[in-house]
Amino acid sequence: MSTFTTSSTWATEGVRRTVLSNGLVLLTKEMHTSPIVTSMIWYRVGSRNESIGQTGKSHFLEHMLFKGTDRFKKGEIDRITLKKGGANNAFTSHDFTAYYFNFASDRWEIALDIEADRMVNCTFQPEEFEAEKKVVIEELKTGLDSPWGLLHQETDACAYKIHPYRNPIVGWLQDVERASAEEQQAYYRKYYHPNNAALVLVGDFNTDHVTELVRQKFEEIKPGPEPPRMPLEEPHQFGERRLTVRWRSKIPRLIMAYHAPPIAHEHSYALQLLGVILSEGKTSRFYQRLVEREQSVTFATADYGESHDSSLFHIRAEARTGHSPEEIEASIHDELEQIVTTGVTAAEVERAKHQIEAHFILSRERTLDQAILFGQIETIGELGYIDSYLSRIAAVRAEDVSTVCRDYLRSGNRTVGWLLSDGTGNPEGDEEEMEEDGENDAD
Repeated sequence: MSTFTTSSTWATEGVRRTVLSNGLVLLTKEMHTSPIVTSMIWYRVGSRNESIGQTGKSHFLEHMLFKGTDRFKKGEIDRITLKKGGANNAFTSHDFTAYYFNFASDRWEIALDIEADRMVNCTFQPEEFEAEKKVVIEELKTGLDSPWGLLHQETDACAYKIHPYRNPIVGWLQDVERASAEEQQAYYRKYYHPNNAALVLVGDFNTDHVTELVRQKFEEIKPGPEPPRMPLEEPHQFGERRLTVRWRSKIPRLIMAYHAPPIAHEHSYALQLLGVILSEGKTSRFYQRLVEREQSVTFATADYGESHDSSLFHIRAEARTGHSPEEIEASIHDELEQIVTTGVTAAEVERAKHQIEAHFILSRERTLDQAILFGQIETIGELGYIDSYLSRIAAVRAEDVSTVCRDYLRSGNRTVGWLLSDGTGNPEGDEEEMEEDGENDAD
């Protein structure tokens, strides 16, 4: 008998959504289990908003917001955070840029002062801008100096023809190198204002008091111009695309990228289950076949992320010595074909549902986890998605998984990238540990 939870309304229980007169969205949730408050502000701007020749602007701007304002000088934000025993960080994605502070609940309100001030008063001193440009360029080059970073970038750029998701979140090197402080400041003025932001507060506080405090600190900030709409739609792909990337590693790697729907699409839930069935845990199909039986890979993963626009379902694998990409790819294709023709078992579906439920619940225990969940969904979708999520997962049938595998993970809808040796045989490139390369780029 199934014990799968079919409702996740607990996730947004106690969440209050308030819209200030200047358009700022405020989400608050009291959590009194520990004396911690997370303050997190989300701007609806990421690499999807960048035009040709201007890539990397969102990520570069994330860096500049730590360089100070007239009130909070260079380095002072970090000094205040350290002095008060807190933590801060930020990350940029294709769809948003987010900044957070974690403080004890008796000293957290300085976070509101900082966020209100740097929403409008970020400085772009030429010398600071040029110094930070070197930091961003080094970060960009470091990402490319890894097999997975390079292969992922090249494969996604090939998979998309026109959509900005084809561009790296950190930008293309030549765009970042020629970026100017004036252009960066104009981008800041275009997107950083209250009616393009959501402030999320989760933790040990009184909601009424906090709401009034936010009004005092933010409501006088004038709204900005409505950001330009991005009516973007990737054209239909009419056949398989393939590319080969040469790097110093002797270990072959491959990525298969399939076009997939955006967040909350009716097929997205079955695709999430498919990803778990294929590669989550030692009972998964890829692990059982590729790692255990054929011993052709060190790992194989399948993942499908939630995005504002249509995204990609990625399959990644790293070969063991003596095994070729052709061999591994053939096994993957065969496994997908088996799902299409003979289906997945009820046990596989039930196990995958429980894995998703467990991850959804257990990964949301901290105030920061909840702030990330609420902010991300508010930014790229709507909060109702959270409450219906587990019930939508529960409603997926085994035949739905086979259907999405047939309709989306087909040859004409994929881009395949191989990473092969460039012939140098440099042992430094032979690490066999997969690097994290998720949607977000954290600093």
